[in-house]
Amino acid sequence: MKCLIVYHNGGRWFGSEVEWKRSGSGFYREISGVVVPQTKAEIARFATENGYSIEWRGPLPPEESAPRPEPKAASTSATAVEPAAS
Repeated sequence: MKCLIVYHNGGRWFGSEVEWKRSGSGFYREISGVVVPQTKAEIARFATENGYSIEWRGPLPPEESAPRPEPKAASTSATAVEPAAS
């Protein structure tokens, strides 16, 4: 499986493909740029379809770094009762 290095910079996603090449008795890596989709979910789908394992680099953008907690529902155990109008 090939490695896809993905990082976020300046509001855009960038990708690099890493290919290991044989050289004499060892190996070296060859890195080339790859155009990637611009959302994390689309990048994951792109990687799966093209046989890449993803290596995320650097901090994620704020909107994708952590899921926001859902607001808690109002508690029904303590309900206020308004006095009846006369």
